[in-house]
Amino acid sequence: MAITVLSAKKYATTLKVTIQKSGRLGFTDDTSKALNLSTEKYAKFAQDDEKNILYLIILDKSDEDAFDIKISSGYYYVSTKVMFDTLGFKYEDGNIMFDLIRQPSLDDVLSGQVYYMKQRPTKNKERKNDITEP
Repeated sequence: MAITVLSAKKYATTLKVTIQKSGRLGFTDDTSKALNLSTEKYAKFAQDDEKNILYLIILDKSDEDAFDIKISSGYYYVSTKVMFDTLGFKYEDGNIMFDLIRQPSLDDVLSGQVYYMKQRPTKNKERKNDITEP
């Protein structure tokens, strides 16, 4: 018989990121700690075009497709305005929040720690984008 204890510590924190009104992708303090973020890490994004799914990939070293992770006033962010504008996200009227769901099966394929960006429901339906679940 195989029994695995599911630790409350592992499931106590919801990892969250937010597209801010500035177009930057901001990380909550808990998320920054859980992802062990620093200015020496990088972020890359991937989109499954068939399923319309967006992924965040955290990298230990940069490549030509990676964004720098920056810090301001103790909070980590990525300068993603042009990317989110191109993808059609309507963040100017209010923040768009996502839960990050770990996808370790894609780590080798995408060369980093992969997280599915699950958009949280919003009261303003015009800001909702058609990103679906994996």
